Amino acid sequence: MVSTALHGLCGFFFQIMPCALFCLYPFCDSFRYPRKRVMAAAGLVMAVMAAAFTWFYVALDVPSGYDGSFLPLEMIFLLTVGLLLAIYLLCIRARIIHRLFIFILALNYGFLMTELVSYACTFFPVDYNYMYSTAALAFHFLFNAVLCYPMLQVLRRARRAFRSEIEPAVWRGLTLIPGMFFAAMLLFYELPVSADVPVNHVLSIFTKAMEILLLLLCSVALRTMEIVQRRTNERIYLEAAVRDYRAMAENNEKLRETRHEIGHHIAALSILLQNRDYAGAEDYLEKISPLIAGPSGSAYTPHVLLNSMLSEYRERAAVGGIGIRYDIQVPESVAMEDLDLCQFLSNLLDNALEANLQLEPERRQLSLTIRQSDRFLYFCCKNPCDPSRLRRVNGRFGTGKPDEAAHGYGISIMKRIAEKYNGVFRTTAEHDVFTAAANLCMPAAGKE
Repeated sequence: MVSTALHGLCGFFFQIMPCALFCLYPFCDSFRYPRKRVMAAAGLVMAVMAAAFTWFYVALDVPSGYDGSFLPLEMIFLLTVGLLLAIYLLCIRARIIHRLFIFILALNYGFLMTELVSYACTFFPVDYNYMYSTAALAFHFLFNAVLCYPMLQVLRRARRAFRSEIEPAVWRGLTLIPGMFFAAMLLFYELPVSADVPVNHVLSIFTKAMEILLLLLCSVALRTMEIVQRRTNERIYLEAAVRDYRAMAENNEKLRETRHEIGHHIAALSILLQNRDYAGAEDYLEKISPLIAGPSGSAYTPHVLLNSMLSEYRERAAVGGIGIRYDIQVPESVAMEDLDLCQFLSNLLDNALEANLQLEPERRQLSLTIRQSDRFLYFCCKNPCDPSRLRRVNGRFGTGKPDEAAHGYGISIMKRIAEKYNGVFRTTAEHDVFTAAANLCMPAAGKE
């Protein structure tokens, strides 16, 4: 009897626990009440219902197979799901459509797991015993171990997508797909049982393949939504940055125009001093002194947007104690779009500055070269690096930041912009020096 009770208890937890944890995982930082209380309430429900389920499992002496006399087990199972769903809906602070989407995904996972175990026990064949025999429990453990990580990846993508400003209509459509699929699987659940054995295997394999395909489809959809939202946010940010750089460029241009007039003021002061009109000269000097004060507004290139960005990054480098050297040979205008130029250069210099800040102060430096020759625009940024911090992911350098999901896009963004302009982008690390270089082909005048 002890062995039977352990089988029933383990089987109950194998079916309920993964789905319950998957429901809570995307909202682990969004509990409406203290986390300990929520987990205690869920644990109490699981303990009480598991005890009741195990008692009925032993009392009914469940044989291999299934018939309607074991309805109490089904009722306890459904009641447990209902109570956990109530806790889930009441204790999670999130949009209802987000909670519903995760809940339906977890149901599909649980249904897939049940079908896989049932099919494996039928196919080999082994003792079934209401899916709680020793072999069935082993299959439960095996399939959960294999599918747990992919399911967590889907949930991670869902959690990131929840933080994006995606319209509720999109989430309703995305939730409807697994919901309709789960309903269809329930309706046709008994169909394979009445079929011949060969058809039974084919149809069973097909339904399980479709369930796995559904999870993959949701993962791809979430990834697509994440990419679209990230690029939208990038564009909004860059448009604001370009406006700031343009405003800065206009201010610097006005400052240079004002200083050009200083020469005329100096000539006027010379005349006053030659005529020994010291009071007039002093009064005149007081009037023009505000025009002389202010930042220097260094000019690295006639291109006003590029010049403003270079000025800002020099100031940022100075704050971090980073020596910076520019070699800029660019005309007043280039055919590269301002948003692309801003995004490419900011990622290029951001990466270089961050890499420098990880080094000793005496090693911090970077050099930037930008040149235009005919229709080709060349970028090259070099900075010292720590080889131990560099790592390659799928043949390219990856981020060294803790949150890889939120970072590491800089190189891929620059590569995408290079491809847009029919150019090449390369990164190398040799002799403790990291080099990022690109050669872009600008469109001819009058073409896009």
